[in-house]
Amino acid sequence: MSILLLNLEAQYVGGYSVECSLKALVLEKTTDADRPKILERITSGSTYHKHEPLLEKLRERGVFLTLELAKKMRRFDWTTNLRYEIGRRDTGETNALLRTARTIYEWVEGQIS
Repeated sequence: MSILLLNLEAQYVGGYSVECSLKALVLEKTTDADRPKILERITSGSTYHKHEPLLEKLRERGVFLTLELAKKMRRFDWTTNLRYEIGRRDTGETNALLRTARTIYEWVEGQIS
C-alpha cells in the first residue's frame, strides 16, 4: 500500500476530482446557450465546491445518482479546507473516500456523451 493513501493531501485531490467531475457533467447536460452562464455560476464563489448543490443542478437536468452512489455520497466527507491541511488520517477513511471518488468519476464518465 502506498503511503499516499494515508495522507490528507490524497483525500483533498480525491474530493477535488469529484467536484470537477460533477461540474463537467453539469456543463455537459446544459444547453449550449446556457453554458456560459452556468459555467460562471458553478465556478464563482464557494457554493459549488460542495457536491450537494452540484447534484441539485444535475437533478434539474434530469440526471440522478444511482441509489448506491447516493448512499456513498451521504458519507462523502470532503471539504476544500483539506487543501490547507497536511498529515495522516486513518487508512480506511482515506481508502473509502478515494474509492467513492473513483466510483463517482467512473459514473460521470458513463454519463458524458
